[in-house]
Amino acid sequence: MKKFLAVIVVLLLAAAAFVQFAVPRALTNYLKDKVVTFTHAKEVQLSLDALPSAKMALGYIDKIHCEADTSIIGELELKKAVLSGTAIHINIMELLMPTDGISREEHTNRVLQHADSLELSGIITAESLRDFLAERTNDQLKNLDVTMTPEGILASAKVKILGREADVQIGGKIIARDGDLYFSMNQVNLENAILKRVNLDKFLGDFNLTERVKMPFGLQFREVEMRQGETFVKSTRN
Repeated sequence: MKKFLAVIVVLLLAAAAFVQFAVPRALTNYLKDKVVTFTHAKEVQLSLDALPSAKMALGYIDKIHCEADTSIIGELELKKAVLSGTAIHINIMELLMPTDGISREEHTNRVLQHADSLELSGIITAESLRDFLAERTNDQLKNLDVTMTPEGILASAKVKILGREADVQIGGKIIARDGDLYFSMNQVNLENAILKRVNLDKFLGDFNLTERVKMPFGLQFREVEMRQGETFVKSTRN
């Protein structure tokens, strides 16, 4: 009888050790892989905190903190991306065994059952905005250069019109609206030897920077801060 009880105690201790150490490690690695898949980040640092850590086996996390030097949201590159949250409850079954017939976005939203706070922030550099605009215009803008300041954005480039090369200047700023990011143009000028200088303000509008992107977990962009050479953006949960 004593040997049997000793075996039971050993098994219980082994199970407790597995829940205490193996489950949090496995959950951390799994979530890190998901972040890499979603954002195409090359290197991710992710940490989960819970007290006691055994409750992670039920999907309860006190704090989550994730950092990536470079990540992709839709087609827009974010530098120094940081995801952080508190008092999070994750649906472990949905995480490990996704419901059939649903989209990736719906799956990620089902995974998160609750969060007291959750936010994603990052930096849009002048270089990443330049690359984004060049791709969106099919490289029709040649020698594209983008300058960011606290006052706004100035993009200058050369474009061919009627077989002649013209200089174009686009002024604007990045804004957040309805949970999305936009490059709001407030000035467009075209200049060359034939046209002299033409004001194209009638073509002003908002260029959607996160088009076709549905943010996971109900995150929506709310905050934009223009800086010298970069723009800080932050999204929060509804």
